[in-house]
Amino acid sequence: MKILVIGANLIGLSCAQSLCNQNHDVTIIDSVNEIGHPQNYPGLVEGIVDLSEFDTQIHLTDTGCRRSWLEKSLAQSIPATFHLSVNIENFSKEYDEIIDTRSTCVEKWEGGVTLNGREPTLEIIVHRSDGTVECWTQGELPNVEGGWLERFSGYFDIHTASIDSAIIKGREFAESVQIKKSR
Repeated sequence: MKILVIGANLIGLSCAQSLCNQNHDVTIIDSVNEIGHPQNYPGLVEGIVDLSEFDTQIHLTDTGCRRSWLEKSLAQSIPATFHLSVNIENFSKEYDEIIDTRSTCVEKWEGGVTLNGREPTLEIIVHRSDGTVECWTQGELPNVEGGWLERFSGYFDIHTASIDSAIIKGREFAESVQIKKSR
């Protein structure tokens, strides 16, 4: 089948990987200029999904990694066609199936990166291998000693914020294609 995946996010990439593994012809489109940027989801890892094949690229810790590095590494392993910086509404090609993996969540989160030992107590904390800590909150991001090294924001649900849940969701999208195909 010829399948279009909308969204070069972790959900879309894991969906595309599963579909390519099933020998589908997959095209991935997104309006972003670069896979993994801007960062708008946490690098939180729950340990449910095996990420060991990407360990040298993503510098995995017990609590997480740089999500953007995982997205780039995963994209490089997928034999799909990528179209970035695309106005998705104007992308007209014939596909047997179109899967839209973009989030419709309206819960706004604010995030930032600081040095280890300077992180405030927030809803999501991800310790990175380089001594930095990624912090996310639904409220206002508090000040930290020395200031934030990086700030970002995103829209996601706390129950689907982790890398594991995104990969599982992408695989579920791919499985839904197989269910439709078998009917």
